[in-house]
Amino acid sequence: MAFQFKFPDIGEGLTEGEIVGWKVKVGDRVADHQILAEVETDKAVVEIPSPAAGFVLSLKGGPGDIIKVVEVIAVIGDEAELKAGQGAAPAPAPASPKGSVGVVGTLEEAPEDEPAKAQAAAVDVPRSVAKPRVSALPKDRELARKLGVDIELLHGTGPKGLVNEEDIRKAAGLGAPEKGARVCEGAVGTDQWGPVERVPLRGVRRRIAQAMSDSLSHTAQVTAMDEVVIDDLWRILGRMKAEAAKQGVHLTLLPFLIKAVVGALKRVPEMNLSLDEEKGQLVFKGYYNIGVAVDTQDGLIVPNVKAADAKSILELGREAADLAQKARRRTIEVADLKGGTFTITNYGSIGGLFGTPIVNHPETGILGVGRLVEKPVVVEGGIRVGKVLPLSLTFDHRNVDGAHAQHFLNDVMRHLHDPDLILVGM
Repeated sequence: MAFQFKFPDIGEGLTEGEIVGWKVKVGDRVADHQILAEVETDKAVVEIPSPAAGFVLSLKGGPGDIIKVVEVIAVIGDEAELKAGQGAAPAPAPASPKGSVGVVGTLEEAPEDEPAKAQAAAVDVPRSVAKPRVSALPKDRELARKLGVDIELLHGTGPKGLVNEEDIRKAAGLGAPEKGARVCEGAVGTDQWGPVERVPLRGVRRRIAQAMSDSLSHTAQVTAMDEVVIDDLWRILGRMKAEAAKQGVHLTLLPFLIKAVVGALKRVPEMNLSLDEEKGQLVFKGYYNIGVAVDTQDGLIVPNVKAADAKSILELGREAADLAQKARRRTIEVADLKGGTFTITNYGSIGGLFGTPIVNHPETGILGVGRLVEKPVVVEGGIRVGKVLPLSLTFDHRNVDGAHAQHFLNDVMRHLHDPDLILVGM
């Protein structure tokens, strides 16, 4: 009997995902745990394996379509069911002049320039004989078409041979992509005032929009701002960079910020909690998983360093850099995006001073870090030029009072101003 495969919850609290692309087609023979599709969910692209061996009788949806958890996305059966045309798709596909009916049910034919592939869907072609198809995200395939690059001829430099935008642009002689460049073009048109371009709200950008709206609608957010002089910390950083590099770590302020935040969370546990609205309970966390916002070409992704309180400065620097690299390459694990208790976002790296960062709900707080500046500071009645770091702390006022939030911010500043406190854990 045909097996109806329901989209599984591959992460904590997952409700839906977006199909990046199918790795199989109707009529293919698949092995147990063979990859069926790539799905983007919670800002990560994950592979969905087949739960059983057999023949693909039907698939639901295509690139860009949203699928819900426990929704049937594929039907797998035996050869007799394939020949009998059983295992219809969970939702009937819309009628199309290019559709055809055969022994395997209704098939969606390929475009006119790919007749061989349409015929291959109706027979059992051994995978070793079928023409290989390179792995690439839909937006990158679209870019290749626009630039006139045959993506099937490229050797991908991404994870598991994934062809990425840089590969395509290099093949087209355009060089590496600019950071933040928009690849997926939309429909060009006009409105009553002039020309416009409509781009589908998909992928990471769609999830960011949902998360920001949910955060603002479920929390009472307030932002406190302050500045801290970090001359001593800056000197330590300068002295230790070369030694850290010998151990393969590009040392920055980030691991010191993480340590300062963890220390402050321990002294002000109200900032390390979440609100269980359904049960009406404040949930104090006894662990410290610190999220680090990463600016990627696809949008903001927030992996978190697990058990940050148990790791050294170098370990934090190495792990944070590794998570950031995975986020930018879209190889981040769903588990790395779950379970955070507090978040740090560094908009100072692109020039900002102060901001009002939005809480990564259901966390209680997020610390925004601005651009390090040199400015006059008063020290023991005298004036000198100091290195000053702007900080912005946004917190959920439902969970914590302003006094607790300010005590937390003060403690973070105390550790950054006097890094010896970080080294001795005080």
